[in-house]
This record gives sequence, C-alpha cells and structure tokens, in this order.
Amino acid sequence: MRRNGACAPRWRRLRSRGVPVLGGALLLLPLIAAACRRPPDPARLKDFNLIVINVDTLRADHLGCYGYGRPTSPFVDRLASEGVVFERALSNSSYTRESVAVLESGRLPSCSGSVGWNAHPRAARPSLGRFFQNAAYRTGFFSVTPMLTHPEFAAGFGYVRQGWEAPDGFGRSGLGPRLSALALAFVKPHAKEKLMMYLHYLDPHGPYEPSDESYHRLAPEPFPSPVALYKDLRPHFDSFLATGFGPGDRRFEDMVLRYDAEIADTDHAIELLFQGLEELHVLDHTLVLLTADHGEEFLEHGFIEHAWTLYGEVLHVPLILWAPRALRPQRSAVPAATVDVLPTILQLMQIPYEPGDFDGRALLTRDGAVTPPARPYLGELLLEERNVARAVVADGWKYIAAQRWLTPAERPRTAQVEDWQRAHGAVAPVDLAGPVVHEELYHLADDPPERHDLTASAPEQLATLRERLREELAGCAQQRSVHGHGALRAEPLSPADAERLRSLGYLHE
Repeated sequence: MRRNGACAPRWRRLRSRGVPVLGGALLLLPLIAAACRRPPDPARLKDFNLIVINVDTLRADHLGCYGYGRPTSPFVDRLASEGVVFERALSNSSYTRESVAVLESGRLPSCSGSVGWNAHPRAARPSLGRFFQNAAYRTGFFSVTPMLTHPEFAAGFGYVRQGWEAPDGFGRSGLGPRLSALALAFVKPHAKEKLMMYLHYLDPHGPYEPSDESYHRLAPEPFPSPVALYKDLRPHFDSFLATGFGPGDRRFEDMVLRYDAEIADTDHAIELLFQGLEELHVLDHTLVLLTADHGEEFLEHGFIEHAWTLYGEVLHVPLILWAPRALRPQRSAVPAATVDVLPTILQLMQIPYEPGDFDGRALLTRDGAVTPPARPYLGELLLEERNVARAVVADGWKYIAAQRWLTPAERPRTAQVEDWQRAHGAVAPVDLAGPVVHEELYHLADDPPERHDLTASAPEQLATLRERLREELAGCAQQRSVHGHGALRAEPLSPADAERLRSLGYLHE
C-alpha cells in the first residue's frame, strides 16, 4: 500500500541553499520527528521503489559525510546522516565502463570477460535492469555520459533517456538538473507503481566547468587564469610541474576547487530530484543507493585524472543506502565494493537470486545487519593503451600488479597518441593475464595514502598477496570457461564509441 508519509525526514523541509524555514516550523521539526518515527524495519523494503544514483568521478573524501572540510555536499551529507554509510567502499575499476558493468552485473571484469574501453554487462546474464523488470517494476535508465551507450547497460530498462538526446549534446558540465527533471517526468505518470531507476550524473568529471553559483560559494575570489584540464595540463604536464603546479600553487588549488564546485552542482541536482519525488509522494517507500563509478587523482601519486592507476584516490567511493523507514542509520568500516551493490539490493528488497550469479556478496542481511567480506577485494584496470593493472586488498595489505605500467612521465604523451595508435592498428597488444612487469605493496593500516612501497622489505606479505591474486584470477578463468567466454580479450571500439570517448577527453586526435 502506498502512503503519503506525514512523518517526513527533517531534510524535506530544509533547503541546502540557504532558504529559510518559515515561522516556527523549524522548532517543531524535532518534536514531529520524535513523535512520528517508527523503528526501522528492513523487511518492509519488499516492493519499495529503488533509485540507484551513480555520480561520475566522485571521490568519497571530497564529501562532508566522509570528512571533507569544504561544503561541497550539504544535501548528500543530510541523506548520509539518515542512512547506512560504508566508510571503506571501493570501486572495482577506475574506468567508467568497467565499473558500471560491475555494478549492474555483480561480476568482476576478469570473471565476466568484459574488460577494457568497451566493457559492458554480458548479454543474457542476470543484471540490474533485468532483475527488476522480471519483478514487475517499471524501470527507467537516465544518463548524461556518453560512456554508457552499449545496449547492455540499458538492458531490462523499459524507458531509456541518454544524454546525447539533449538538444545541446552530451558529455557537458551542468546537465545534472536536466537529468533530475527527466527522471521526475518518468516518475510522474507512474507514481503509484513499483519503480526502479538508474541515474548517472556526469559532473564532477573533467574538464571541471562548474556553475558560477557553486564556484563563488566555495571560492573567496575568482582565479583569473584557470588551467584547462585537457587542453592545457595534459599535453604540457611536465612543464606545469616544473613551474610549481601542485598543492599550494594557485593554479592547482583552483582546479581542485572547480572539481569541488561541480560536486556542489551535483549535490543540488540530487536535491532537486528529491524535492520532486517528495511532491509526487513516493519517498516514504523508496530505497536510494548513492555511489560513484570511481574517484579522481590530484597528484597524490604524481598524476591527474583517472583510468590510469588503482590507488585509493581513484578507488575510494561513497556508498550510502537511504530508506529511513526501513534502514537504521549507521556507519560501517566493513570493507565494501561496487561488486557488492547488486546482491545487496536484491537481498534487502527480497528479489530472488542465486548467490553463484555474483562475485560480490550482500553487504546487509534482511534485518539490516552489516556482513563481513567473504573474499579479498579485487580491483582491475585493463586498458591496453594505458595501464593494465590489478589490485588486491586483504588483511590490511594492498598489492598492485601490472602487465603494462606507464610512469607518470610517460602518460601525457600516451594520452596524445593513443587514439592515433588505435586508428592505425599500432597499439602494442598486451596479454591481460600475462607476466607481471610492475609491482607495489602497501600496508594500509600504517600507510593509508599508499606512500611507502614495501615490495623490497616485506617479501612474505608480497608472496602471500601474489598468491591471493593468482587464486582470484584462476577462479575468474574458470567462470569464463563455464559461461563460454574463453580467453580474456578486450572488444574493439567502434568509430562511434571512440568519438564518445574523445568527447570526454579520454582520447585525443
């Protein structure tokens, strides 16, 4: 039965952009909440609506609810205060297509066989959209990134709106409010039905072009000479470093601030979504899951952007579940990963599935208790023109092993020529399961920023994690064999896909 929810969570009547609450309503809110609040009942999530919000390139540590000092995310912070927050969630890739394919399928890249620039969920396999379509949900897919164009990303979604359908194109900054409006237009005629939506916001992906409003809320004064990420910094990376570009330099600090301002823009777009959903009376029976496909580097390990490495700054993502009537607010330090999202949703919403369908596991039991990890974390980045690397995290240690490894000094030149190499068949093939040419080892308990490589001083731990990785990849090879995917090979890009990658700055002429 649908209810209009007279006992609304406090955020519903407070505006994150400073709009005052009228009269004495603010004083009454704590009393109203206390009088109306019922004990959360996770079992009630059956037949709830589901909204999955994936924010492109969003580092967890740039949100207030993850300890960031700059006010980038007042609305999301409020949701987190009423939800379940996983403090140590990691994406399984630092590249969008690999990451979103993992989220939608619950399968790791090497296990599904879908890797590289053209990664996507496998056809005819269980996936997010198919599960909810089969459970009689009305499903909608909304995205303003050109990365999710393969039909399998939208498989099982009855209504699909991709960003390139917008009159002024796709892949641009500032499209978050439009995305929210498209989703609300889908909900409006179906508000009394069971709904599931996937929303993929593009900001704060480069080139970092925030609204003036968000920029001026964070900046004491405008910076007169902003650095363009793709046109200025990438092709002249060494020159910028030689002239002091980095923490403390005004050019660098302005770039990070513009990234933060785009987070603020997206925070406002998500607030607009929630305001519209409240007006349509659907929020009191809706589960919201908010996460990111990956983070972003800002010279923590000598480089910028993402889809180059597997360090914490590009893997640590937010993971927040919000359903105040059904989930008790809590923060958990239990390790979590993108591969766990789909089984977690299905378990909570009591949609049948076979655990063997997934490489992840449900993070919460049906009564809302957090469950410990069942296997080591495996991160992958399998882009043949860039770095081909994997990371294992287990027992407080992190091991990185690469079949191809470009140093920070080599990456800018590679970024300039990789599109030409692909077009002319000049890309050097890489055996994605071949010999390791580069290794790193970190003790995360003592070195969370991953500054001190211990490959030379901790040989026993190095051998242990090498074996963990070998076991994980052997299991993946067995899965591929069972499902008929065979050898691990990246599918070639079509010219249209290459153009879409180019539009987001991944590839250059």
